[in-house]
Amino acid sequence: MTGLPKVWLAELNDLSELITDPDVPAAVLFEMACAARRRGEVDSAQLSEVLEFADAARLWALTENEKEWGLGWNSSTRRINC
Repeated sequence: MTGLPKVWLAELNDLSELITDPDVPAAVLFEMACAARRRGEVDSAQLSEVLEFADAARLWALTENEKEWGLGWNSSTRRINC
């Protein structure tokens, strides 16, 4: 097992899809990673890495969307009043 599957990396690098709707490409990346594991293309350590990459990519895209739409956190939204 050498490196990560090229098809998976291509999907990860499709930033336009990721920015458009972060949840859909992330779900595709998760499914592709699990399928690669079932086929023996990645071992369990690599599976863990690609799942972390997929989650990080989703979070990055969500952050980019927040920046684009000005939806970032500010001091008043962080406070919890009970």
